[in-house]
Order: sequence, then C-alpha cells, then structure tokens
Amino acid sequence: MNKYFFNHDLSPLLGLADSQIITFIGGGGKTSLMNTLGKEFASHGYPTLLTTTTHIMKPDFLSDESYIENEDLGQLANIFTNLKKNTLPLAALGIPEKVVNSNVKWRSPSSDFCEKIAEFSKKFSTKNPYKFLKILCEGDGSKRLPIKLPKDGEPVFFPKTDTVIGVIGLSCLGKPIKETLFRYELLPNLTSLDNYFIKSLQSTDIVTTDFLYRLCLSEKGLRKNITSQKFCIIFNQADILDEKALAEVITLRNQLQTKGICPHIISVKNNYIIN
Repeated sequence: MNKYFFNHDLSPLLGLADSQIITFIGGGGKTSLMNTLGKEFASHGYPTLLTTTTHIMKPDFLSDESYIENEDLGQLANIFTNLKKNTLPLAALGIPEKVVNSNVKWRSPSSDFCEKIAEFSKKFSTKNPYKFLKILCEGDGSKRLPIKLPKDGEPVFFPKTDTVIGVIGLSCLGKPIKETLFRYELLPNLTSLDNYFIKSLQSTDIVTTDFLYRLCLSEKGLRKNITSQKFCIIFNQADILDEKALAEVITLRNQLQTKGICPHIISVKNNYIIN
C-alpha cells in the first residue's frame, strides 16, 4: 500500500475532472472534503460554488464578500467577475439557519449570529449563469457521526447533479453501530427490507468492513436515490487506522470495485490517498 500526498490534484485522482455538479452524502467528513475540493477547483480557475440542500457549517475560510447573501444572480456574477488580486473564484451560498428558523431579517453569515447556512429556494437552485461553474453541495446531515442511514426525504441532490459522493468516516470501525451510525433507529426497518443488510443485525453490534460493504451497496443506504449519476465512495480518516485495519479497508475497496462503484481511501486531514 502506498500513500500519495495530494496538493490541489485530488479531483483527478477521484475521477472528478469532468464532474460539474457534485452532491456529498453520508458522514465522516463531507464538509471538509467538499471544502477541500472546492478550493482545489477554484485554484485551477473554475468558478466554484459551495452550498447545501440541508444545512452546513459556514465555510470560515471565505471572506464576507465571497458569501452570497440573497438569491441574486447579479451578486453571484459579481463575485466571479470582479475578483480581487490573488483571490480564488470561490463562493458560498445559503440562508443563515437561525434566520430560516425564526423568520427574522437576514444577517451576515460572518457574524456570530449565524454558525450554519441552510438551503435556498429550489427555483433559484436551477439557475446557473456560468455553464462551466462547479457546484459542490452537501445533500444531507450526519450530526458529526462517521456513518448514517437516510430518513424519508433524504438525501436531497442539487438539481442536475451528475456525481454523488458517499462519505464514510473510518473512525466507525470496531465501535458499536449505535454509537457511530446516525439514525441507527432506522436499522430494524432496513434489515427486513433490504437484501444488503443482515436480518439479525442489531444496533449494539460492532461496525465491520462487511457492514460498510452492505451500507455502500444498499438502496436504503448510500445508494439511495442514485439513478444515472456517477457514484463514488470515499473512505475518509485513513490516518487513524493501523496496518491491519487499513488492509481490511483496502480489501473492501477492491470488493466494491467489482460492483461498479468508484471507492477511494483518503485522509482529508493529512492530504493523502491510498493507492
């Protein structure tokens, strides 16, 4: 096993060079991966928009000018046409979650008032003034847990999504499902409905690579709502695994490849991918 340390060249390693609208689902580092790829695309000159169909922590590495505060195509255009010197063509769009929940007037996402941004209207989401614009969207939440099961209505893909990335945090391995799986209460329903889950599986059982295999392939798990989109699985947090555990995940990756899935093992934190 070899590590390749990436530096603004992760997207081609993941097969995303031609992807235009990417929705991230699952757990274990979705937002960090989205931000990493967003900065990479922007560094290569692509106007890139970070957004959500649910809610995310606001990207704190962006300046106030790089947030789109209203559903205004003019403001979106200005961000990318009036770039300051040495500024990346990177922006974030979303309505402050507290504003959405309380129906109060907009406040800047740079203020302490707003820690999260939420989705904007579906009508506005279908507009794209730049046909070459890269749109990166977080399509569900996981409460910072490494794995999740989607409830009814989840995930929500950005309109015309061409690539879906399912993220799994490898910190789940060897721990009880109940402690690491967001919405573990849905497990009993899935075990009786989905052939990719073991019927006797309990929330007190330990997460294994076999469980992750089933989660990746299940149409009630990470494959939910996948139709014609390119589907990738990212096993994040490779840096926390010992050699034996990493070897098991590599075997899992190889098994998923035979099912037509594009799986990758990476560490977003330490900027490397396992070849």
